[in-house]
Amino acid sequence: MNLRIEFSPEAANDIEEINKYLIAEYGVKTSSQNIKKVMKSIKSLGSLPLQGSGVWERYGIASDYRYIYSNHNYVFYRVEKDSVKIIRILDARCDFIKILFGIKTQTDDSYNDDL
Repeated sequence: MNLRIEFSPEAANDIEEINKYLIAEYGVKTSSQNIKKVMKSIKSLGSLPLQGSGVWERYGIASDYRYIYSNHNYVFYRVEKDSVKIIRILDARCDFIKILFGIKTQTDDSYNDDL
């Protein structure tokens, strides 16, 4: 069974932004290599859609999102009837809980206390 891979507009934008950043910081060759690795990981979801961890299982947040880690990025996705929908592709260093769900994290609290 191979499910179709679909990208949300936000995920498509994330790929573009990752590519721009990598080109600016490391050059075209490195960017191309990294984007190919991320895209290969995403493509694998078509045949193994449940390979990633569930956000609910890991973080206790009510969500049908799953995620995989690929080249310093978290790929958040949802398994649908006949497709895998890529929701966001976020740098591992960012506060993805806040970005995805608007939930204030402990990191936010300690950061704000220092201001």
